[in-house]
Amino acid sequence: MLTYTFDEREGESLYGHLYRCIRRDIEAGTLPADMKLPSKRAFAKHLGVSLITVEGAYQQLVAEGYVRAEPRRGFFVNDLPLACAQMNGGKRPRGETEAAVARFGAHEVSVPAAASAPSSLVADLATGSVATELFPYALWAKTLRDVLAHEPERTLLGETSAFGSLCLREALATHLRTFRGLEADPAQIIVGSGAQTLYNFIVQLVGRRSHFAVEDPGYPRLTSIYRANDVLLSHVPLDAAGIDVAALRASGANVAHLMPSHQYPTGLVTPVSRRYELLGWAAEEEGRYLIEDDYDCEFRLAGRPIPAMKSIDATDRVIYVNTFARSLGPSFRIGYAVLPAHLAERFQRDLGFYSCTVSTIEQLAVARFIENGDFERHINRMRVHYRTVKNALIEALTASPAGQHFAIEGADAGLHFLLRITTSATESYLTTAAREEGVVLAPLSAFCQQPAAVGTLEERSHQNAFVINYAALNLESIPQVTQSLTRAIEKTTTAASS
Repeated sequence: MLTYTFDEREGESLYGHLYRCIRRDIEAGTLPADMKLPSKRAFAKHLGVSLITVEGAYQQLVAEGYVRAEPRRGFFVNDLPLACAQMNGGKRPRGETEAAVARFGAHEVSVPAAASAPSSLVADLATGSVATELFPYALWAKTLRDVLAHEPERTLLGETSAFGSLCLREALATHLRTFRGLEADPAQIIVGSGAQTLYNFIVQLVGRRSHFAVEDPGYPRLTSIYRANDVLLSHVPLDAAGIDVAALRASGANVAHLMPSHQYPTGLVTPVSRRYELLGWAAEEEGRYLIEDDYDCEFRLAGRPIPAMKSIDATDRVIYVNTFARSLGPSFRIGYAVLPAHLAERFQRDLGFYSCTVSTIEQLAVARFIENGDFERHINRMRVHYRTVKNALIEALTASPAGQHFAIEGADAGLHFLLRITTSATESYLTTAAREEGVVLAPLSAFCQQPAAVGTLEERSHQNAFVINYAALNLESIPQVTQSLTRAIEKTTTAASS
């Protein structure tokens, strides 16, 4: 029986400490692939902890891909790539604290053309937005006043470096270390006016002759941005673990843009075995990079946050990107990237002539907001709200008269999930029927760029799939949303029988 001590957990939760101990042994090879872990009840009794503690640890290991759950058989260790330990070089990803907070949204979500708003709108579930009523307006106003009152005039009105305000970069480094398990040198962080500006910088850093790859299905605006930069672009299909490494290798790309912690739009979480495969791919040749788009990662509403892939990047090939678009709001055009050390040097040498694209006053205000703990408290409130809305929506859909037609996927993280609807109607008909009832839906196929991606989705499930963005939904409208979708399903049933 496995035995672990809880004497040196230093304030960490019991389940978090147990999860970390098991993960450490899996990464080190002490627990080999396909080994069966003790049953939850027997393990809890042996360790002298509650069943909930063991369940929490096992669930997090399953979420990250270290362990798989086999029905009626138990929990088994997954096989990690052989290069895992060598690439990691003994470096362990720093874990998040129990108070780990919500995500920095990397994108605003575009509405597919087929989902234009109806004349009588009940809910727009196609558009990514935020709950604007949760923003702490008075506190933010006070923060701005404090910055104006206490910062030197030269600091407020002077120009910062191309990297951005050192004060903000230091606050971001502390935040990333505490909440994302990522050791970031402030000298390697660049601040820009949103993710789109940062992508343009990255293209210039790695070179316009680079061949980029994006996930398919994926975020449509990425395709537009890279095409606008006139770089060679490939769309690489997903499988059940994320981007297909064999297809990525076959594409000839040397830069892959990924959302490993919560993929948009599918909601997939890339397991650790696939993460090491991707890191191995990046390490095979000079000039290969992974752009880790940490979209929606910190709004994990069940279990612990998934560690950032850059936290296990021993070869310095991961470019980490994040923004405040979802945590504070789209109008906060502030994003940041953590560059590999050699790219930070190249940025200073070749692109240091740029002026920072974010105002100094805003940067200092965000830094103070983080340092005072106000950002963490704000995110915690948002997480509680979004969890409540998500749970209420899923419960209402499941309990509705059309509940047997619905299947939910990817709901543990982020501000969207997949709703699969079993019906004989076409996706287009169902989208139209829902829109006539006042609900705008975004079909998953609208996010596919290549026919191969659509084919892959069809192989996974014959159900129609829709991306449900619930961040702007309020609790009061959920019964009406459920009724509208139920009527849309009834329309499709009636049409099929006539």
